[in-house]
Amino acid sequence: MFNHPDVTKEFLKLNEDDPEKQELCKKISIPGYEVLNAMPSPRFIKSHFPLSLLPGILDVGCKIIYVARNPKDVAVSWYHLNQAIKTQGYNGNFEEFWNYFQEDLTPWSPYWEHLKEAWAQRHHPNLFFIFYEEMQQNFFQTAYKVAEFLGKSYSEKEMCKLSDYLNIKNFRNNPMVNSSELRDCHIIADGGFVRNGQSGVWSNTFSLKLEAKADAWIKKNLQDTDLVFPYFNNNISQIIN
Repeated sequence: MFNHPDVTKEFLKLNEDDPEKQELCKKISIPGYEVLNAMPSPRFIKSHFPLSLLPGILDVGCKIIYVARNPKDVAVSWYHLNQAIKTQGYNGNFEEFWNYFQEDLTPWSPYWEHLKEAWAQRHHPNLFFIFYEEMQQNFFQTAYKVAEFLGKSYSEKEMCKLSDYLNIKNFRNNPMVNSSELRDCHIIADGGFVRNGQSGVWSNTFSLKLEAKADAWIKKNLQDTDLVFPYFNNNISQIIN
């Protein structure tokens, strides 16, 4: 995370009674490239950057796992996170947010270009392209493929342990991933980071009118690609046809 200096000052003020929390506020405001330069190899790096902003990354020897997700669930998840994180501070309704998302006006946009760049490189030996929905439907099959891609092997017992560790319910209670320290520093709302984790919950948020608008947008952007979202309960084949 990297915050504008004025935002950092605001967080320091909110935590002025706790020097330890203030140190965390300063730490998360350090630019990511400085943090990465100080990390020893091998490094595990999470990024929202598209491949076009990481020139040459596929040919320097690192392994990249690209996780794609259907646009409706992406937008719903992104909407809630933008409400929860104070550095984003979104306070509008979902329909307004979807309009921003569709017009490429949310952070990490544009969605389709980001996705298609990676899809075009899916056969590169250093890139493993995976859909979020695949991980949910076929966890063990997917996990073994990821392990093979990384040159690792695990026993059935180890895979079962990993499955339990990655269960969304356990994730919510895992301080290593649930950003509880950011919640304690008033940077993110309680429960705002690890939320639902399921696929298809977009249907609880979209109105019929907004769903039709989204379907037309999806249809338009899938016409020039062979990309198909698996287990996407909005019938993609009907949209394309």
